[in-house]
Amino acid sequence: MTFVLQGRARRQLLLLTTLYFSILFLESEVGHMPLLAAGWQTLALLPVVWLAVSLLALMSVLLWPSAGTSRFLRLAMIVAAIVGVIGVFPHFAANGVTWDKLGALASGSFFHGEPGPQWPLAIAIGGVLGFIGGYRVENDAEFRREHDGWVKWLAFVLLVCGIALSDILATLGWGSMLVVVAALLLLAITLVDITSAMTVREGS
Repeated sequence: MTFVLQGRARRQLLLLTTLYFSILFLESEVGHMPLLAAGWQTLALLPVVWLAVSLLALMSVLLWPSAGTSRFLRLAMIVAAIVGVIGVFPHFAANGVTWDKLGALASGSFFHGEPGPQWPLAIAIGGVLGFIGGYRVENDAEFRREHDGWVKWLAFVLLVCGIALSDILATLGWGSMLVVVAALLLLAITLVDITSAMTVREGS
């Protein structure tokens, strides 16, 4: 028996992944700002840029599911996973873990160090979730029929505006606020959808 993610389950996964990446974008944008303020020629820019691209890919497949947006999403998620895995190493190094000092791994204290290596790992995990959610979405007729109405559009507009404003230090606070509001709207949509699915299941 082949497991196929379809319809409402696919939408819930993609919405949760979008919420997840919104939080990661916010953390990365704010957390990397001291490095970015010192100069844009830094690897710290990579996760910030690609998390924004990943969010655009997730929103595009949720709004306009097709073979093209599905390929865009899968590519974005593969690159996000790679960025996450690569990002672990500079985070390790910042906490004193290098190839010639692997003994620091035994203490485990580096996991609550700054910057924490769990953040790039979280990006890699998000990439896997998004890839699963976007796989063959163009063949999912049930998913294409699902709609979340104006609330989802509002959340995505706020998210895009938040991403744009977060790129400028002077408007970072406003951008962060919009990303948080968008994330809360996505959470509300997902909770309502899950509750609705449970109610239908109990009644059947």
